[in-house]
Amino acid sequence: MFGFVFVLVILIAFLAVTFYIGVYLHKRNVPLWQYPIALLYVLCLLFFLFFSSLFGAEYATAIDPIDGGYAFISGEYGLTFMIYFLLYHIALWTLWVRKAKLPPLPLVLCLCFLYIGIVLNVCIASQLIGGEQSQKELASFPIFSTFIAILVIGRSLMAVREELSTKTFKNRLLNKLNTFLSSRFTVLTWSVVLVFPIFVLLTLLLMIFGQDYDAVVKGFTQTTTWAFSEKEHPPYLDHSGHYLCTVAACGSPRLVKPLRWGKRGGRPIIVNRQLQIANAFEELIADFSPVLHHFLRTNYDKYGYDLSQKIKTPIASNITYLLMKPLEWFFLLCLYTFCLHPERKIERQYME
Repeated sequence: MFGFVFVLVILIAFLAVTFYIGVYLHKRNVPLWQYPIALLYVLCLLFFLFFSSLFGAEYATAIDPIDGGYAFISGEYGLTFMIYFLLYHIALWTLWVRKAKLPPLPLVLCLCFLYIGIVLNVCIASQLIGGEQSQKELASFPIFSTFIAILVIGRSLMAVREELSTKTFKNRLLNKLNTFLSSRFTVLTWSVVLVFPIFVLLTLLLMIFGQDYDAVVKGFTQTTTWAFSEKEHPPYLDHSGHYLCTVAACGSPRLVKPLRWGKRGGRPIIVNRQLQIANAFEELIADFSPVLHHFLRTNYDKYGYDLSQKIKTPIASNITYLLMKPLEWFFLLCLYTFCLHPERKIERQYME
């Protein structure tokens, strides 16, 4: 029931986001072919934010790597990155929808924020790809975002000269500024020239709220296990979680068919084929997508442990084993579909 409700909520949220994006883009007369790109971008952004939240531990915290991961941006400097993240996406969305149809100063500011955001995107992608916790799936979003930003900048700059040369404003000051920008210098020149002053100004403003002047650099380096990390972390905690398949293996030997003793986390456990297949499937998921594996494992540990604590009798273990059978068959089907040597992978699980 919980799974059905969760899927239903996700589906409704997806449809709501799709409808809102479609209505907004239609009001702004955005070409129809750009609708799916905008929707894809928003969905990728949401997935990036969601899966990034799974990596939230600071470098000084001892963690169980199955239950969580170390943050790739230091939480102490999170405010700096959040401000740049918001400014970047506001600028990206504005230029995407309005192109060059902006007063000269907001147009230049939007371009400056995009330049800064592109540099940060490249650094974040590099941080995610390198290190012990390499997350290529998460790195795909900042790379995709950078590609979109470059296209938006190019399109805006192509339209900007004609737009500025023909636009007039009622305000005399804006008219003079517009004439100066369009006749003597290009918007590209001004946006490049102003990047550093704007970056310095934002840094000074953020220092008022307790951020360091080098918060951007420290945000990457005051972490552990990532590409730019300079900190060591405490020893990992031993994983103490229980598994439904392990509990099931403690049932009646004639039913669950235990094969041998194995080891997990230095502790002996009873191994049967169901447990081997489940663990081989988990290994397959981890090879295919570490981010998806981390999400599934975190939630399985969170809910599976509590459920396993309630299974204390051989009868309950037998029932659990039987209930797990359809999943076992599904796991086996996936292994034989996507694994070159499925039985070899199954056999080596929990070898001493």
